[in-house]
Amino acid sequence: MNKAVALAVAALMVGMSCRAPAVAAAPSAPAAMGAAAPEPLILEPGWTGIAGAITHLGGVGASVALSAALLACDVPTGEMMINATTCTAGIVEALKIGFGRARPYVPGDRGRFTGPNLSPDYHSMPSGHTANAFAMATVLSGKYPSWSPVFYGLAMAVGLSRIELGVHWPSDVVIGAGIGLLVGTQVTQGRLRLFAFDNDQR
Repeated sequence: MNKAVALAVAALMVGMSCRAPAVAAAPSAPAAMGAAAPEPLILEPGWTGIAGAITHLGGVGASVALSAALLACDVPTGEMMINATTCTAGIVEALKIGFGRARPYVPGDRGRFTGPNLSPDYHSMPSGHTANAFAMATVLSGKYPSWSPVFYGLAMAVGLSRIELGVHWPSDVVIGAGIGLLVGTQVTQGRLRLFAFDNDQR
């Protein structure tokens, strides 16, 4: 069941990849003049706040809070969560720097890959929030399989929010989802374990 849900979600993400961020073709004036940060993006009324709230589910704060809560009541699952999110973050950051892909709001670059780049404006691929959300969803689905559709649905919502907010291209989100699924699966199957918080063998 978990694999079927994960594959269905991945298929939906691939299907969404044909949709470019609405703001990509029209960067704000300050961004076009080389300002350090773009102005708030103008989206359809009502969606900005929703996307902004959902996107935090894939952030560091969410993963730290969830990991801490799980460690307090379910050490093995909390351990898997920490391993999944930490490994995902390391892979994502290495790829972001290596690819050096321009974010949608960078004027004129249209998602160009520059190669190794330390500027956050060129850390578009892969989407870290999406990867983190899918890694967490995979761990939680292993513990609570009947809730898999909810967990993966929320992860997909995080990915779509990154596109809606104009900070990632659809392909960044698809790649991020794949990384999260892969790392989460490796962790839940016991093949990837950087940190150990108990002495039990799973």
